[in-house]
Amino acid sequence: MTNLSYVKWGREIMKKTSIVLLSAALSGMSLGGEAKVALASAPEADWSWCSIYDQLGKPVYDNPDNPLFQYLKFSGRAQLQYAYVDGEGVDGEDFSEDFEEIRRLRIGGELRMLKYFKLKGGANIISDGKPSGGDRDFGYQSLGSLLLSVDIRKAFGVEAFDKVVLSYGRHKVKVGEEAHESSKKIKTVERSAVANKLYPTRATGVSLDLAKGNWSGTAAIFSTDASDEFADWNDGLAYYLSSTFERENGDQVILDFLYNDANGNADNELGDKQGFNLYEWAVSAAYVAKRDRLEVMVNTSYGDNGSQSSGGGTRDGNFWGLVIMPSYWLVEDKWEAVARYSYQGSDESNGIRTNSRYARRDHGGEVNSGRGDEHHSIYAGLNYYLCGHKSKIMTGIEYETLDTGGGEVDASTLWLAYRAYF
Repeated sequence: MTNLSYVKWGREIMKKTSIVLLSAALSGMSLGGEAKVALASAPEADWSWCSIYDQLGKPVYDNPDNPLFQYLKFSGRAQLQYAYVDGEGVDGEDFSEDFEEIRRLRIGGELRMLKYFKLKGGANIISDGKPSGGDRDFGYQSLGSLLLSVDIRKAFGVEAFDKVVLSYGRHKVKVGEEAHESSKKIKTVERSAVANKLYPTRATGVSLDLAKGNWSGTAAIFSTDASDEFADWNDGLAYYLSSTFERENGDQVILDFLYNDANGNADNELGDKQGFNLYEWAVSAAYVAKRDRLEVMVNTSYGDNGSQSSGGGTRDGNFWGLVIMPSYWLVEDKWEAVARYSYQGSDESNGIRTNSRYARRDHGGEVNSGRGDEHHSIYAGLNYYLCGHKSKIMTGIEYETLDTGGGEVDASTLWLAYRAYF
């Protein structure tokens, strides 16, 4: 196929992207069939549901000999979920509620140009306030990430490393193993509360990615200024280091560290759970082992909340966490069983917090805003892969307990979700 044909085909594919995502979401329970979709300008192909995702994920332009633009592809992500939560608050009163949410809806792309440069990113195109009693707004909301990268190794012939890439822009800050895994491929409907404690907001900064043999690492400096796009550099800085080593048997060791020199500065604080005001520093160590159909991930973490301007000191002090997550292929590449235990604790009475989904959403229960000093969670789930991670159905049930200064919160959440991407 000529480059011009690819471009024409790509235009037609992008016109149908939103229709495909919506159709996949609505038809998720029956995608295993042999439904065919005819795209007039597409090349001859078996247009099963899975091949649609494959075709959509292909580049619409790919010519490494072009000196200006070498590569262009588009991406999309749709994530829908339902949850029912039932529990007992600190006052001994029962609560229950159900929620349905468009968890994520993103569009993005990747452009490679001038031989050594790459521009890659995506935008969030929904803000779903329904679970909190608000509105569901479609349209551009914020940047998910947007990075301009240059391949230093290729541009300058650096042979000491297998990879040397310098990037600037809006980053996903990966602290903790669950943050290293994209939401496209996580095995539980939501990441653990421990992961969300460690995982800060998207941040503007500069990063250097290196790789040599079985080792890869990242060093970065981020602005801690709050922004939905690109932040300025008028406030504090966060310093980040990450290192991943893969053993000969394929096991991985992942180490992350983040230090925030703006901790405690009221002018620097972002929305709760989203900003670097969460802590002054944190360190995470994870081990991932795979044996045939079994995978086990263990992640430990420790940090210092530092000085929090809210909470009267009850949100200060040290915090720690543990996540253990085994998964097993019941039917390889189709049915996967997942379990997860997570624990987090803190020095102060409100030093840690549960996830916002859904034990502390608008269900009428008194849960101390999800804050406490000790939190346990057990999750068991079953995932069905229609087209690998590109189209899958996820189910799960989670039980959690939270100790607060005023009593204990107990909650059980039933999950059902559909995930799709290309």
